[in-house]
Amino acid sequence: MTITTLGAHKGNTWKIELDDSGELFFLHVSVVQRCGLQKGMTLTPAQWEQVQLTELSRKAYQYACFLLDNRGYSYQEMFHKLEPKYPQSVCFATVDRLAKYGQINDRAYAEQLAHHYVAVKHFGMRRAFQEMRRRGLLDEHISEALEPYEEITGEILTELIEGKYQKYFLAPDDRRTMEKGKAALVRRGYRFGEINAAVRAFLEELSEEE
Repeated sequence: MTITTLGAHKGNTWKIELDDSGELFFLHVSVVQRCGLQKGMTLTPAQWEQVQLTELSRKAYQYACFLLDNRGYSYQEMFHKLEPKYPQSVCFATVDRLAKYGQINDRAYAEQLAHHYVAVKHFGMRRAFQEMRRRGLLDEHISEALEPYEEITGEILTELIEGKYQKYFLAPDDRRTMEKGKAALVRRGYRFGEINAAVRAFLEELSEEE
């Protein structure tokens, strides 16, 4: 196959036609330069396939960078985000490239998420772990990132009971309301045992004040 048309189209996009077929293909100028394309040049099917793969790889990388401008991604999460739009080989190559240059770093991302889920959203360890695993992180990275927060989750739980969830625990005789409050804290990822202990401490302090 021979390149019969090759020239600028719009901005950094160039148009290319093969064998006067009338079908136009559009490539970024960087791909044209990288592949050394010229008018009159003859390409084998394998060479043309490589040109198209280079263009797809460029688009996948640009799309990934766009996504990363909005928030962080794990290696696995980014791969699954790219997979519906690009071939698997392109997805792997793109995510590997992002990881190589530090644009994706699962350990650093795990640390960011640990802070977000525990210190900001006030989730218990169980819920934080589940949310981080849902983002495609390895258990090893999750555990490492959450370890520094293990000592403060009790304080956070106490603050929740004394603040946002206080209304559920002001009447110890109202078991239905008490259980509703405890269930809400379980959904936030706190273990039932630690919730009971924190509620008992809150009620004891409340009775002392009275």
